[in-house]
Amino acid sequence: MGMAYNPDQRADDFQVKYVVNATGDRWFIPYNENKSKSDQVSQCNTLAGHTADSSDVASEQVAS
Repeated sequence: MGMAYNPDQRADDFQVKYVVNATGDRWFIPYNENKSKSDQVSQCNTLAGHTADSSDVASEQVAS
């Protein structure tokens, strides 16, 4: 059976920028007080997924 949507097959130039207040802030929920900010960002990156060549889809952009 085919997949209706497979995020790992996105175009290699596909990119999502999450605007954050400061470098290292998590991009979106999930929020977990028991984890460090870097662990939370890593979890956000895992949820955002990758492109067809396995590069990260998401990155942060600090608001100015």
